[in-house]
Amino acid sequence: TQYAEASLTILRQLRYHCMNSGLDGWRQGTLRRKVLIVDDSLVTRKLVARAFEKANFIVDTAENGVEGVKKMKTCIYDIAFMDIDMPVMNGFEATKAFRQWEDIIRPGARQPICALTAAYVDDFERSELMKFKEAGLDVMESKPCNIPRLFKVVDDVSPMFSDLSISVSQTR
Repeated sequence: TQYAEASLTILRQLRYHCMNSGLDGWRQGTLRRKVLIVDDSLVTRKLVARAFEKANFIVDTAENGVEGVKKMKTCIYDIAFMDIDMPVMNGFEATKAFRQWEDIIRPGARQPICALTAAYVDDFERSELMKFKEAGLDVMESKPCNIPRLFKVVDDVSPMFSDLSISVSQTR
């Protein structure tokens, strides 16, 4: 537990430094965070894109897995929201293809990818959950999209550790 406490302290100090340097773009700084929405449904792409744009995110969209993989290869996003059931290339295939490329070209850097599925995620059997994990998907959310939950997902995978509470006292 000593190492865990020391690690948490370091993470809190890093977040404190990032916030004071204007690096926590969504909440306090001037840098804008970036998301990718990969979905064959124009309605879903527009709904999610508008919500994130209103929160001052930069939003890219793609209508199938092939386009999504191309965009993830050229840009690093805070998160990519990936529909599972799409024409041309589905979300599982797209994520697997991207993870293989990522392991070779960007080793050590992992693009967070959240699966968007029409199935109710809480009802999945273990074997179904393993299929998502084996594809390389990090998080799963059900559709229709619950926008506040999507924002929470972005917070959870944020490199700025936005869920950590800060209790740093400054001494001079």
